[in-house]
Amino acid sequence: MELARQDRAIPVVPSSHPPPGAAAELGRQFDQNGRRILLYLARRTDLQSAEDILGETFVTALVRWESFDPDREDPLPWLFGIASNLLRRHWRSQRRADRAMSRVAVSERLDDDAGQRLDSERAVQTVIRELDRMRPALRETVLLHAWAELTFEQIAEATGVPVGTVRSRLNRARAALCAVLGTTDSLNGPLHV
Repeated sequence: MELARQDRAIPVVPSSHPPPGAAAELGRQFDQNGRRILLYLARRTDLQSAEDILGETFVTALVRWESFDPDREDPLPWLFGIASNLLRRHWRSQRRADRAMSRVAVSERLDDDAGQRLDSERAVQTVIRELDRMRPALRETVLLHAWAELTFEQIAEATGVPVGTVRSRLNRARAALCAVLGTTDSLNGPLHV
């Protein structure tokens, strides 16, 4: 079996057949979490690529089902980890690592005042530039928290780092964003980038 891509074909050759019920469980996970993962991916790349990566995520999960730790309660962080790895691979192959960030939409809650809209657009562009400057691991942590709305524990599981590292990365990101935005208030609560 092969997954057709615009630029290449990706052979999918499982080393062993997944256990009975794996496909059904992944089908349930797709129904339950596919949209959430797709929204996360679509914020990082174009929609067509996001849909391709979403499909690859579940194919990869099926092929690697044996690597899923059954002691985990929730496979969502594992699926986000796979999706994030595939996204990084996509960026490397396309050499457009942060193209999607330039298309971040300004919040719909903006007032009709043109000056306020302009200030908000400038703030968004400032945040985008600061995210671009961040180390990839820090940026990934911020976006998993802000866009995918994962908990600290889920981010730790998805990225393979301790929860304390996730907290530390988010605190550094908050401080950096407050500094570039010129605010003295700390950004309390979840980051919404």
